[in-house]
Amino acid sequence: MEGTQLRHLSLTTQRKKGMVHIVISDTGHGMAPSVSQRVFEPFFTTKPPGEGTGLGLSVSYGIIQAHAGMISVESTPNVGTTFTILLPLYGEAKK
Repeated sequence: MEGTQLRHLSLTTQRKKGMVHIVISDTGHGMAPSVSQRVFEPFFTTKPPGEGTGLGLSVSYGIIQAHAGMISVESTPNVGTTFTILLPLYGEAKK
């Protein structure tokens, strides 16, 4: 959200049908579709060399999938980004 005038970050959680829904939204710069389609790829980054490895979201993706969950992203340039994480409740996870 660096450089944006309005800075808002929200995190909500909700229990629905045996799942925990976690929604993280910001009012940052947003992403073009060409970027948001690749954010979960290992080593993908839009940062200059030395400022990021591009591993954060791919590691998050792997951890969430290992727990039988899902993560998705919706983003609009100059508006912001929303990540939605769905995780099964502990007692209801597939074994």
